[in-house]
Amino acid sequence: MKRSFVLMILAAMLVVLPCQSVERIKVPAQPKVKTKYVISDASLKRLSNYMEQAVEREDIPSAVCYVEYKGKVVYFEAFGQADREAQRKMKRDAIFRIASQTKLLTTVALMTLYEEGLFSLEDPIKWYLPEFANPVVRVSGSYESGDLVTRPAKGDITIRHLLSHSAGIGYTPYDQDVRVICYNDSDTSITTKEVVRRIAALPLRHDPGKGYTYGFGLDVAGHLAEVISGQRLDELIEERVLKPLDMKDTHFYLPKRKANRLVGLYQKPTKDEPMTLAADSVERFYPLSTANRYFGGGAGMSGTIEDYAHVCRMIKDWGVYDKKRILSRKTIEQMCSDQLFGAAGQYQFGLGLEIISSETSAKRVRTPNSYRWGGYYGTEYIIDPVEDLVILFYTNKVSWHTNRVQDDFIRMVYQSLY
Repeated sequence: MKRSFVLMILAAMLVVLPCQSVERIKVPAQPKVKTKYVISDASLKRLSNYMEQAVEREDIPSAVCYVEYKGKVVYFEAFGQADREAQRKMKRDAIFRIASQTKLLTTVALMTLYEEGLFSLEDPIKWYLPEFANPVVRVSGSYESGDLVTRPAKGDITIRHLLSHSAGIGYTPYDQDVRVICYNDSDTSITTKEVVRRIAALPLRHDPGKGYTYGFGLDVAGHLAEVISGQRLDELIEERVLKPLDMKDTHFYLPKRKANRLVGLYQKPTKDEPMTLAADSVERFYPLSTANRYFGGGAGMSGTIEDYAHVCRMIKDWGVYDKKRILSRKTIEQMCSDQLFGAAGQYQFGLGLEIISSETSAKRVRTPNSYRWGGYYGTEYIIDPVEDLVILFYTNKVSWHTNRVQDDFIRMVYQSLY
């Protein structure tokens, strides 16, 4: 396949119906665990000192950090340069590639359709996407070596499986075949439907519901939402998620007037190497592409940290944002409940987000049964209803997981609770 056709889905390695109306309503106070804790000002200052040093050491190229506690923004700072080559200072309204954080937005949009009774989580996806009628599971071998052996899957893939990454649909090594077909201005013919058709032709890693495999499930779910709603995914998310949550700077493809707010993408493969621009130009420029017929529900969006804080606040407050009901309390409870049912051991994943376990909490200073996810380029969110806390950390660096700045920042926020 031509290298010119490239899909930027790198997330870990993500009948025309009227749009759901969102009316301002009087919402009863949502129960929270009362806590005597406060955020220490001295500890918050330590956060800034730490972040400034991390940028100076080139652990990260730059960052924007956000903390909301008990409904108030208590920390919102920018560090470093958004564009090192142009000496453009990082600002709080900078636009980042959020990669797999797209998955939660796709899930919220799909769950609004769920609340209208348009599908059940137990529905086989073959009812909506016939190309998944006969899934197979890899037994051995590979496409590359020409000795791939498969068997029929034991059971159908359901919508629940897609949203909880238990369908068996993975990323690597199969994603390379899918990556090479999107986000290219020289080929505007590719559509989400075609990408999903190619995903459907790949073997599963395991039987549906019998394991956890992170991959293209939310991309398939995004197209399924298009089929159910009769709308393109970008239109569906805009009407049901972005507008109700006042997320004005979050897009699949950035308008030209916002192009100068896109953060540069950098790489630093090892500690001793210098920070440089990411080598892959498609990774750097895909948010500015004009080949906008593909909408990746698993990893395609870009936006500001403040925008994403709105969806985090809505989840934390059990479906309410700015006195508007976006999703019902019971829907949020279902999203935030384990949907793997032991298929991945102690690891827990809900619908569109991870549930932080007691083990993770003990190792990394978190609250058990709080929620998180992140994006490949270094974005991360924590939603903690128990502490009434939202934490977001944004940088844009390839292979961000080679450093610990993000984890340290979140830990230090929790240690700021006095």
